[in-house]
Amino acid sequence: MPDNKRGGKNTSYCIALSGILSAICVVLMFCTGIIPIGIYILPAVCSLVIWIVFRELGRKWAFMCYGSVALLTVLLTPEMESKLLFAAFFGYYPVIRDLLCKIKPGFLSGIARFLVFNIPCIIIYALMMNVMGMGDLLEDFADFGQFAVLIFWALGNFIFICYDIFFSQMPFLYDKLLRNKISRLLR
Repeated sequence: MPDNKRGGKNTSYCIALSGILSAICVVLMFCTGIIPIGIYILPAVCSLVIWIVFRELGRKWAFMCYGSVALLTVLLTPEMESKLLFAAFFGYYPVIRDLLCKIKPGFLSGIARFLVFNIPCIIIYALMMNVMGMGDLLEDFADFGQFAVLIFWALGNFIFICYDIFFSQMPFLYDKLLRNKISRLLR
């Protein structure tokens, strides 16, 4: 009989942990319809939860968790912008970030990470404005005049840089502050 363990964790443990963390992500994504600023923040918080699955169980389980959360949020959550942001970027980025960071030389790694962020974001907002009839998104930035799109794009890239730096520090923070607490809770 084959061994169903991954790092000392059996399949039922992996299913249970990824299911619980997936449920947390779905609840957080559902809250995007309640908390106005949550449209942008909660998909990023969900990506941290997906990263924990990646860290504890591996890439395969993290992708399965991402897929289930993306599907459930598309079906169940009210806020279109947040569910597209999660499905097109925040959900899978923590799982592939380490692969992107291994690209040599380092500046190519940075370019790859920017492309992985910018291409889906441009597609999302183009879809929302042109296909889904949500052109009123730009009206929120009317005070910035003709440079509204550029300012919004630059702000998004600055926030991505902060987000990426945070993920570079996340293994240290997780191992130092959270891993033991989470392990005690799961025993």
